[in-house]
Amino acid sequence: MKKSLIALAAIAAVGAASAQVTVYGKLDVGVSNTSAGGTVIGVNTWETSRFGVKAEQKEAGLTFSVNLEGKISNGAGAFGGFDRTATVGVSGGFGTVTIGSQWTPFDNAIWTSDALEYNGFTPLTGLKAAWNYDLGNAPNMYGNAVNSIQYATPDMNGFQAIILTAPNNGGAFSGAKDYSGIGLNYAKGPLTINFATQSFSGAGTPTSNSNVLSFQYNMGTAIVMGGVVNSDSGSNTGWGAANWNVGTDKGYIVGVKVPMGKNSVSVGFSGNTNSVSGKDKTINSWGAQFIQGLTKSTKAYYGIQSVDGNNKTGAGLQYNF
Repeated sequence: MKKSLIALAAIAAVGAASAQVTVYGKLDVGVSNTSAGGTVIGVNTWETSRFGVKAEQKEAGLTFSVNLEGKISNGAGAFGGFDRTATVGVSGGFGTVTIGSQWTPFDNAIWTSDALEYNGFTPLTGLKAAWNYDLGNAPNMYGNAVNSIQYATPDMNGFQAIILTAPNNGGAFSGAKDYSGIGLNYAKGPLTINFATQSFSGAGTPTSNSNVLSFQYNMGTAIVMGGVVNSDSGSNTGWGAANWNVGTDKGYIVGVKVPMGKNSVSVGFSGNTNSVSGKDKTINSWGAQFIQGLTKSTKAYYGIQSVDGNNKTGAGLQYNF
């Protein structure tokens, strides 16, 4: 890890002459207790700790960019490389093209729907649901798409379209060989609406198609969020069937975030029904969190979550740089 950081520092120093280079990250540490696993002290209690480098250069009316970002975890090999984001991009009047490992349109839509920011106390965590089909095609199961190319149109009076494809991907999560995603977004004034669809398939895995429609509305004193989702993974019971929700899923989420200066309170509720061979199983969950701003860089968090009767409480600190 030390050699990697030295190499990154050297790259940043060389690149600084011609490009704007930014080093950033966050470290999240806390303590949590679950009804199933007891008490745990460590990193990533609320949000994923990370380290990243961005570089940007403008030439001839175009903006060229690089973004590298990786997860920080406990123990040996705490920094596993840039497994969250690793892209090269170019943008201009035509829009933006990025190539590499990146978040998908499906991810963006899910983030829009969740008042608890899809983090440690979100009611979506642990649901065997279409919500968790934002797995992308990556082995790390973060939800990103590796070996992918994405095109995003410029903002057109609040409207934007995003197309992503990752064909013929080898060694991906569950052997997913072909992944594609489309996003249609609207963001103007207090209203944000995102629709996304994705599809992936491969030898020995269920062919899965998922759709999500999400919204946010900023009322000033509070931000209301929500969404609906559905997925169809057919009846494939082959490789990895125990880890998949075969059949169909339908779910919802609603929530509200109340900003209070540096602080905020969020509450969310979610449910999902999975149907296989005419048999339905419904799971309901809820979560709540209080975020307290301590300094410009540091915040404290306190939260509670309940997923199908399994409870979690936690608290900790997060430092951003």
